[in-house]
Amino acid sequence: MTAASRIIASGRASRLAMTAALGAGLLTGCGAAGVHPAKLASSAETALAKGSTTIAIGNAEKAVLADPRNAAYRVLLGNAYLKAGRFESARQSYDEAMELGEDSSRTALSLALADIAIGRNAEALDTLNSYRDAMAPSDYGLAIALAGQPAQGAAVLADTLRRGENTPKVRQNLALAYALGGQWRQARLMAAQDVPADQLGERMEQWALMGYSEKPRDRVAGLIGVPLRGDAGQPAALALANFPGNEQLAADAATRVEPVAAAPALAEAAVNELPAVEPQSPAPVLADASSQSPQAQMAMIDRPAARLPAPVAVAATLGRKPVLPAARAVIAPARNGTHLVQLGSFATPEGARRAWRHYTSRTPALKGFTNVTTQVTVNGKQYWRVLAAGFAGQSSATSMCGTVKARGGACLVMRGAAPAVPGQQRAAETRMAKR
Repeated sequence: MTAASRIIASGRASRLAMTAALGAGLLTGCGAAGVHPAKLASSAETALAKGSTTIAIGNAEKAVLADPRNAAYRVLLGNAYLKAGRFESARQSYDEAMELGEDSSRTALSLALADIAIGRNAEALDTLNSYRDAMAPSDYGLAIALAGQPAQGAAVLADTLRRGENTPKVRQNLALAYALGGQWRQARLMAAQDVPADQLGERMEQWALMGYSEKPRDRVAGLIGVPLRGDAGQPAALALANFPGNEQLAADAATRVEPVAAAPALAEAAVNELPAVEPQSPAPVLADASSQSPQAQMAMIDRPAARLPAPVAVAATLGRKPVLPAARAVIAPARNGTHLVQLGSFATPEGARRAWRHYTSRTPALKGFTNVTTQVTVNGKQYWRVLAAGFAGQSSATSMCGTVKARGGACLVMRGAAPAVPGQQRAAETRMAKR
């Protein structure tokens, strides 16, 4: 073993030892044999539905620690953090849930709102654009307006209205998007369709304060009805990096690291509880914006559900043979491919990584192909393009592109092989895929 690999392995072992110590603090009083993550999650759901965020967070954290690679528990924890106004912690919980395979548009929207609240607009826009096909236009339009693109958000909402979705939610979200973009006349006219005349002036003042505020945290908190609260992030013991999957464990075992003794301080930490994650004062009861009358709401955007997503029930039909869909040609990856399929372009590398996970979830046929992310500069701005490599000819790439489009995506077929060096794109002839 090289000196460098020995140092890396030693650091990993120390981190795992620290995690065990901190985890013991979080689970104090539960007993290793008595920890039932499903019961903890259920208790967290109940508390969250009642607005008891302190209890919800405590139980959800314990559920995550007991079953750290359960994506649903991390979504539940993110929901509890978000309802408590802890945006940094919520962002990490949602991000790690999605790394574990969570792929719902509701979680993507919640992650984007948390990112917007802490000033990560570029990351939020990447997430929103990746999931646009699965997101309600009324939510998507307002979210991108909050992320610093009010004109684009207003255009999406106005188009939604023209297409027949003439609802209070769409109208009020459009009015707020106009206000965020400084189009006060249009905002007032649109808001007047649902807000009583004697309340219209107050509504405009609320939106003005939201628009002029330089603190995105205030904006998001006011919109979704959660308290303003400082946040140092979720406890380090819960970080997904501390709980590698089977592939990572196998890679670690291959390094054949000698045991590393934990520092004596860790033993002491193991018997002490972590500091409380919430103040001891009772948590405020939070009103879900969707429970208010349309006239009382500043705007409406989907809030995360208090409950875990219900498992998909598969009904068994006895005595009948299942009806199978017609067989479709399977496109096999080629070792020396000649074409690529570009799936999207993003402003951040984080957005590109998350997009690939979403694309392969939406279009499983992509999973056998190589994920290639290239960094390019266009008009002085950097972008990260996400491509699938390994197509033996234009016809197979075009066929895959058609599958992607049929599932709501967009793509380009490009001639060329995967870059030999990550981040550098070979010259490639770009062709629009034929529909």
